[in-house]
Amino acid sequence: MPARPRFAAFTDGSALVNPGGPGGTGFVVLDRGTMAIRFGGTRWVDDGPAGVTNNRMELRSVLDALQGIPGGEAVELTSDSRYVIDALTKWIAGWRRKGWRTSTGGPVLNRDLIEEIDARQAELRVRYSWVRGHVGHPVNEICDALASSAARRQPGPAAGDVVAALRAQGLLGASDAPHVAAAGWGPPRPAAAAPGRSQLSLDL
Repeated sequence: MPARPRFAAFTDGSALVNPGGPGGTGFVVLDRGTMAIRFGGTRWVDDGPAGVTNNRMELRSVLDALQGIPGGEAVELTSDSRYVIDALTKWIAGWRRKGWRTSTGGPVLNRDLIEEIDARQAELRVRYSWVRGHVGHPVNEICDALASSAARRQPGPAAGDVVAALRAQGLLGASDAPHVAAAGWGPPRPAAAAPGRSQLSLDL
């Protein structure tokens, strides 16, 4: 893993009632290689038999962030969820050995999303970092705003807000002018919210 990976990803999730929802995901990804950003938030009012929970929204935001990143690329993904970091870096090996059972013998919650993320990260080189939430980390605050605004079905941060947060975090210089990329990191497209999959989606 290079000290400065090509992709820097930030994620957050929110459930207005936990469990029960509605909930939202928020993510920001910076591609240093092409000087591009991708960000968005998706509202969830239902998430299958498990329902909407804060942990499921946290995991889904990781899936959103990793979507479209080319195979083999290095990604540093920052989350304020200890559950996400520990599940994907510490607990998963033991869960597999025990047939996806916890230390008390019960089934592992959110196995579907954890396995989906694990399959995706197997195609990449992912390093996870934890940041404490709500302590003024600029990009984490933007992800929180994206997730909570999606959950509330309200407009969220725009491209200019994301760029300002990345600059405040020292990830962009004053003269850097990243374009907003499509999900597959293709050609530039206008920095405007677009309707997307299922519920309110601001994926750009």
